[in-house]
Amino acid sequence: MSHPVARHRSGIVAVPLVAALAVVQLLALGAARPGRAVAGGAPPAGIVADAVHGYGAVGTVAVARQQTRATEGSVRAAEARAARRAAYGSDNGPVAERPFPTASMVKLFMAEDILTRARDGSIGLTAAERDLLREMIRRSDDPAASTLWVRFGGGQMVRDVAARYDLPGTGPPSARIPGQWGQAVTTAQDVARFLALLPVVAHPDDAAAVLSWMREATPRAADGFDQRFGLFGTLPGEPALKQGWMCCVDGQRHLHSVAVLGSRVIVLLSEVPRTVGYGSARAALDAAGAAVAARVGVPGGR
Repeated sequence: MSHPVARHRSGIVAVPLVAALAVVQLLALGAARPGRAVAGGAPPAGIVADAVHGYGAVGTVAVARQQTRATEGSVRAAEARAARRAAYGSDNGPVAERPFPTASMVKLFMAEDILTRARDGSIGLTAAERDLLREMIRRSDDPAASTLWVRFGGGQMVRDVAARYDLPGTGPPSARIPGQWGQAVTTAQDVARFLALLPVVAHPDDAAAVLSWMREATPRAADGFDQRFGLFGTLPGEPALKQGWMCCVDGQRHLHSVAVLGSRVIVLLSEVPRTVGYGSARAALDAAGAAVAARVGVPGGR
C-alpha cells in the first residue's frame, strides 16, 4: 500500500520485529506460541520455529490452521472446534488476534463490500468504478481507494464486512481520522478468515473477481513502491496476493503480505519502529515468507 500518511525509507537496523503470522487451509481459527499445541491439533513447532529463525529477533509469532476447504458445513465444524480451543499467545492475548493498522489490506474489505452492494442493487457501479476497484487491488492504487472510500461510505464498508464475516478485531479508522482508510484495524486471524470465507459469503463471481485482481498484482505499485516482498515471489504458481505498507502510525512502520494459493491462505502482518527502514522490514518478511512456504509443503523461496 501506500497511504497519504506513508513514508518510504530504507535502512538496515538490527531491532526486534513484532509479527503476526497466520497460516491456514482456507480458514484461520487458532493461535499458538512456539512449541505449544493448539487444542485438537499437533504442535506447529516446525512452521513457527522456521518463521522465528527467518525473522531473526522476532517478538511473537501466531500460527492458525484448518485442514478443510471452506464450505458452509466445514465452516460450522471449524467454528465449533475454535470455540473449544485454548488461547495461546502473548500476555495480551494471541498475536493472531492483535489489531494492526490495515494499510492496504482494507482495500480487500472495500472491494468485497462494494461488489456485494452492487450485486444486490443497493448501489450502482459503473465500468469506470469497477476499473478503480481492480487498480486498487492489483496496483495498490491509493487515489483509486480514496475515491471509492468517499463515494461508497468510508468506514461503514469496514463495519459491514466485519459483521458479515464475523471479524471481531476489524474496524474502521477512529472518528477523528475518518478519511485515513489505511488506519482501519484488523488482525491476522481476521484477514485469513475473510479470505477463507470469501468464496462462501460473497457471490462466487465477486469472490472470483477479487481473487483474479489479486493474481494480477504488479511488481510495482501505482506509486512506484516495489511490491515484491514477503509472499510476493516466494510462492510458485499463480498465487492471489495483496501487499500493504505504511509509516508511521504511532511511530511504527507496517509491512503486510497476504497470499491465497489453492486451498491455502497465508497472512503476514508485521510492525517495526519507524527508525527501522523498509529494507530491514522487507528482508525479514522475505525470510519469513520463504520459511513458511517451505514448511507448509510449498517449494520455492528466494
